[in-house]
Amino acid sequence: MQYAIGTHVVHPAHGAGTIIDIREHEMNDGLRNYYVIQFSDQNLTVSVPVRRTEEIGIRDVMTEGKFEQVMKTLSLRPKQLPQDYKERRHALSVLVHSGRPVDVAEAVRDLIWRREEKHLTLADSRFLDQARTMLIEEMVLATGQSHQEIDTAIEAALLEAMAKQMASPDEKVH
Repeated sequence: MQYAIGTHVVHPAHGAGTIIDIREHEMNDGLRNYYVIQFSDQNLTVSVPVRRTEEIGIRDVMTEGKFEQVMKTLSLRPKQLPQDYKERRHALSVLVHSGRPVDVAEAVRDLIWRREEKHLTLADSRFLDQARTMLIEEMVLATGQSHQEIDTAIEAALLEAMAKQMASPDEKVH
């Protein structure tokens, strides 16, 4: 997929950003074009080869329909994360770095529940912060709403999920 300067995109590892330039670099086998993506929330700029964007997982910002799916995911009953630290870290890494906003939302929801139920390790807290930031940044670009409006909407959906879990705690969390 071809992108223009000023296009908002999502990188699976860094989240939402904006293409600020397209540069040519001389390589051994000729000239190659690179998208320069600025991630404002991280004060980070990354160059991505134009011909490898799909392989790397660069994609368009979520649609309105995907936004609704994300909000629904956030409000569903949380799933139980693995008790084993290494298994949990792997499961969270897969979700957060999948590049799919619904997976990132699932990680946020499940980590919030774990925080309510037990406590979060330092690594869990970092995953939660990273996932929540990635989700908010993309949702802001997708909707044009402010960070505060998106954060409030996410918080409301998470409260709904926590209420569902607390209303029937005996039901098995998948």
